[in-house]
Amino acid sequence: MNAVLSTREYLAAMWNRREFAIEVPLQQLRTTHQTTLLGNVWHLGNPLLFVAVYYLIFGVIFEVNRGVDHFLLWLTMGVFAFQLTSKTVLGGANAITSNTGLIRAIKFPRALLPVSVVISQLLSFGIEIGLLIAMVLLGGVGFSRRWLLLPFVLIAHTALNLGGALIAARLNDTFKDIQQIIPFVFRLLMYLSGVMFPLERILSGLDGRPWLVTVFSLNPLARIIDLYRWVLLGTTLTGGYLVAAAAIPFLVLWFGFRYFKAVEWRYGRA
Repeated sequence: MNAVLSTREYLAAMWNRREFAIEVPLQQLRTTHQTTLLGNVWHLGNPLLFVAVYYLIFGVIFEVNRGVDHFLLWLTMGVFAFQLTSKTVLGGANAITSNTGLIRAIKFPRALLPVSVVISQLLSFGIEIGLLIAMVLLGGVGFSRRWLLLPFVLIAHTALNLGGALIAARLNDTFKDIQQIIPFVFRLLMYLSGVMFPLERILSGLDGRPWLVTVFSLNPLARIIDLYRWVLLGTTLTGGYLVAAAAIPFLVLWFGFRYFKAVEWRYGRA
C-alpha cells in the first residue's frame, strides 16, 4: 500500500492516523513505572543519578569545571538532552521489530511507530525541561529573552531524534543486531558531544589531525546541546554555528524519512 504513495500522500495518511501516534505514547506514559517504588518520579531520578556521577568524576575529581560557569547546570543540560536522543533512537530501533503483529494486522503508515516513540520520550522530557528551568532560576542565572527560543530548540532536537529513530528502525529491521550495537555507539557519542566537558578543550589539541576536528564538528547532537546551553545559560555561539545547529537536524530528518519510507512495503514481512 504505502510503497506507491508519494511523499505528500504518505504524510496525509500519517495525519489521518495521528490519533494512533498520540494515544499510544500517552497510554505508555500513564503505565510506565506504576509498579516501581518511586513511580513516575523515576523519570527524573534516573538522569539525575547520572548527573551526580558525572559531576563527581568530571567536576570534583578531574576538575573540568574550571572556566565553565554554572557547571552543574551546564552538565545537567548536556545529560538530559543526550539521554533524550539516545532513548529515542534506541526506542525507534525497536519500533518495527516489536510491533510485527500490529503491522501485519492493520494497514497504516509504518512511520507512525517511530513517531509514537518520539512523542513518548518528548512527553517525559517535558518534566526534565521544567526541572531545568527551575534549576536555572534557583541557580541565579535569571530569565533572558533567549528563553523565547527554547521551543525552536526543542523542535530542532525533535527533528534530529525523529530522523535518528527512522534510520534506526529501518536498520534494525534489516540487521536484527543493530539494537544491541546502538548503546555502545551512544557511549562513544557521549564523549564526542561535549556532555561532560567542553569540546573546545579537545578541539584545541587536534590541530595536527583535521579529520578528527571534522568528526567533532559534524556531530549534530553536540550542536543541539550547545543550543540548550546558549538559550538557558547564555554561553557564546557564533551566528554561523547557530544556523548550522538549527538546520542540520532537519537534514537528518529529511534523509531518515526517505530512507525509512523507501522500503515501507517490507516491514513486518520477515
